[in-house]
Amino acid sequence: MINEQLHRLIGELSSYGIIVSFNGSFTQGIIEEIGTAITSYLQEEKNTEETDIHNVFSVYIEQSQNIKNYFLKSDGPDKHEISRRAFESIIVIGRQTDRFFVCSGNLVSHEDAKVLKEKIDYINSMDKDQLKKYYKEKLKARRSDSNYDSAGLGIIDMARKATAPLDYMFVSRDEKYSFFTLKVSL
Repeated sequence: MINEQLHRLIGELSSYGIIVSFNGSFTQGIIEEIGTAITSYLQEEKNTEETDIHNVFSVYIEQSQNIKNYFLKSDGPDKHEISRRAFESIIVIGRQTDRFFVCSGNLVSHEDAKVLKEKIDYINSMDKDQLKKYYKEKLKARRSDSNYDSAGLGIIDMARKATAPLDYMFVSRDEKYSFFTLKVSL
């Protein structure tokens, strides 16, 4: 049974242009190992510009760190449940025609989903010049305030590298969580 499902899964992944995928709990070691593998793979692939390699790597790091940090910041009585749900995370990297994409998925609380949606919609409403200015403003605010929450900087930076608006979706999983996906086209 599992053999047939894996065969079907690899066929689906290939049909979507997925060249690298990982699902599970994101530790710093895993993030680094996959990052090294991605860089090596892209350097070996023909007609891959150095800028593309850098952008794919940067967006991969940002998305995987976001997943890891989201679950690390969670504590309290649901710590065991949050730890278990951390394994419901995925990152895929693919190529469609001549462009790459990095797509991640992980569980987020409904409250966090609302904040993320607002941030992404706001960022998606900006052009490249506005994004550059907004990024600099946020970076300056972070430097002047040690308590500044810099969580939005990564989303802004991914949008700056993207060739299309950030593509995202939330699917309600239960009374507490939604599954959040974010696709960055490069």
